[in-house]
Amino acid sequence: MLFYEDVKTMFPHTRGIQLKGVGFHAVSPLYDIRLEKGLYVPMVSHDHLFESINNGAIASLWDSKVEVPRFVPNHFPLFIVKDVLLAYDELIHFYKQKNNQEKWEIMTKFICNSESSLIKSIEAESLEDQDMKQKGGE
Repeated sequence: MLFYEDVKTMFPHTRGIQLKGVGFHAVSPLYDIRLEKGLYVPMVSHDHLFESINNGAIASLWDSKVEVPRFVPNHFPLFIVKDVLLAYDELIHFYKQKNNQEKWEIMTKFICNSESSLIKSIEAESLEDQDMKQKGGE
């Protein structure tokens, strides 16, 4: 899950309250869909922030060159970025990397003193599997 702190680390220039410990259930540039606990990403136009808030967005990326509308609540978190499209791309890349790291944490790690010993172990395991199949298993 992507958390407020993750986005804050990537884009430290913010406005609004800090949502420490809050995870985003969705991240989307679409303003007209349900974004329950979502992070809105105004890629084409910033004109639809109000709709995204009504649809459940709890924070948004925001282009530093665009004035923040008056209707935006003072407590609504905005991550101020220079380029929303680039920031969205960085966010996707970060999330993929984070997700892979989480998967690696629960996987068994094979630690060998050299790559050749790992390859030998894998080849030996494969031969044993083939031998078991030929014998019919036990």
